[in-house]
Amino acid sequence: AYRGVVNPRIHTKLSDLPSHGEQMIKFCEEIGFELLPWQQWLAHHSLKYKPDGRWAHPVVTLLCARQQGKSTFMALQILFRIYVLKEKLQVHTAHKLTTSAELFYKIYGIIEQTPRLAAEFTKKLESKGFQELQFTEGRRYIVRANNSAGRGIAAPETIHLDEAREYKDEDVWSALRYTQMASPNPQIWVYSNAGDQHSIVLNKLRERAYAAIHGGSDDIGWFEWSAPNGLKFDNSPDFWLGVCQASPSLGYTVHPDNIRAVLSDPEDIVR
Repeated sequence: AYRGVVNPRIHTKLSDLPSHGEQMIKFCEEIGFELLPWQQWLAHHSLKYKPDGRWAHPVVTLLCARQQGKSTFMALQILFRIYVLKEKLQVHTAHKLTTSAELFYKIYGIIEQTPRLAAEFTKKLESKGFQELQFTEGRRYIVRANNSAGRGIAAPETIHLDEAREYKDEDVWSALRYTQMASPNPQIWVYSNAGDQHSIVLNKLRERAYAAIHGGSDDIGWFEWSAPNGLKFDNSPDFWLGVCQASPSLGYTVHPDNIRAVLSDPEDIVR
């Protein structure tokens, strides 16, 4: 039976620093969500912090194939930051508002179904291009359309940038990045599946990450579950090894038959 590979094929240097990952894993279990092995690995390595409490990786990129549980990980991480880390402000944007709106309702649904979470929830606000959940102690989670993502927002602790492969220029990235200048301990999370030559934001982050992997002094965190370049779509053992590397949820929430079913689709769509 095929199983997704837990460790990413490409990642920046790992450290022995302490991590909030174990807290996140425990919190998820307590609210009824057991993280998959690869998600636990990611929580452990991406949420490390330095002796002064600041994030070891101020920028983190998660790259893996579609339908692997990126959105679930993002939703649970947002909740963990609200309820356990007590972050005052998180901002979430995606290339299409429908994508971030979907996650907004997923998070809201989890809160509604979990008395422990509902106890600290105070208000849901929605208007065109904007959604917000409010909590006790002034904590907020905001969804913004990408064209106004940075406007009027001051010092979010965490920014979640979804569908990074779709960003063909740096406007949204720049606008959001500068909102964090006054944040005491900012982190920006970038989520994506594989991009192409037009994926400007993702490609620049990849360049930074590869430079760091080869000894550069950059504290970016890059975690990429992907198949090697040039993989042949031929149902061979090498092909399935590549699938296991790009699809960490294979054998957990994704059935190998579902991969077989798309083998005759055009390669660029499957990738």
